Parts: sequence; structure tokens; C-alpha cells
Amino acid sequence: MSPRTSTQFETIRQEKRKVILEAALELFAENGFHATSMSTIAKKGGISKGLAYNYFESKNDILEEIVDEGFHQVHDLLDPDKDGVLSEEEFISFLEKTFAMVKNNHRYWKLYFALMIQPVVSENLSEKYAKAGEPLFRMMHEFIASKGSSDPEGDLMIISAMLEGTFLYAIVAPDIFPIDRMKEKVIDGIFRIIQSGNKNKAV
Repeated sequence: MSPRTSTQFETIRQEKRKVILEAALELFAENGFHATSMSTIAKKGGISKGLAYNYFESKNDILEEIVDEGFHQVHDLLDPDKDGVLSEEEFISFLEKTFAMVKNNHRYWKLYFALMIQPVVSENLSEKYAKAGEPLFRMMHEFIASKGSSDPEGDLMIISAMLEGTFLYAIVAPDIFPIDRMKEKVIDGIFRIIQSGNKNKAV
């Protein structure tokens, strides 16, 4: 049998990292971050504790990579041409693709949301991701303002809360809040919020 190539080793490495991250996400979400140890993560992933430490220095490193992955999945959808400016077409595409992402990977996002609402997670990472999310919110703010909103900052707050609440309801109670139906209503609602501000300004 011929020795493995560097590409094969990298593939194996990425597969092992994925196993560890998936096991950790499930345990963090179900048992809490504090109650989860590296030993339990390794056991859940079917690997040794020593091997787990070969890939991650601590469970904090695992947590940061999990949160990074979820953050960037959303962030990368917002500005596909990376020009720092949102067109209406890009904004609608972002909303549609985000809804599709949540729908197609329901279990992952259910666990992710359960993890993110834990105080220890939100407190430790809020500053980092608030800063990382600044370009995203700035683009959305500028887009809302460009559509004629009289209160783009307030509208952005309402729209952000609407999106987060929609995803949470669609994940927790999909039979009551079907995500495809919610998508239509939310996109329509977002533009009504922006346009209502424009009408008020005109009056």
C-alpha cells in the first residue's frame, strides 16, 4: 500500500475536525458549555481525548470555531460581490438564501441557536462578534437609508429582531411556523417597514 499523500492527510485532518466540532456543538447545546468536557466531546466523537487535543487546545477553541462557522455562513451571503454595498437584489437574495440555509440544515441551526443563547457564550463572545458584525450591519443600515427610511437605525433594529425571532420560531416550532410561509411574510414585512418610514417622511 502506497503512503498517504499530503492531500489525503489534510482530508483526514478536516474530517476529524468536523467530527469533533459536530460532537461538541451537540453537547454544548444539550448539556451546556460549562458541563461539557473535552473527554465527553472526544467520547461523543468516537476518538481519544489525546487526539482531540491534537486538533484543539481547549473546549474554548472549539466553541470559537463553532461560532465562527455559523457567523461566517450568514455573513458570506450578504455581500456576494464583496463591494461593501447592498443592492435591493442582493438584499432579497441574502434573505432568501438565509432562509434556505436554515431550512436545509435545521438540526445544525437548532443546536447553534441553543448554544448562542447560553449566557456564558453570549457574554464571552459578544464583544468579538459585535465588532466582526459591524460591516454587515453598516451595509444593511446604508441599504435601508438608501430606500428612503426616515429612521434607518430603528428600522435595522426591528428588522434584525424580526429575522432572529423568525428563525427561532421556525426552528423550534416548524409545524406552527413553516419557514417557507414565514419567508414570504418576513421579506414583505421588511420592505413595508422601510417604506412606511419613507411615507411618514413624505407627509
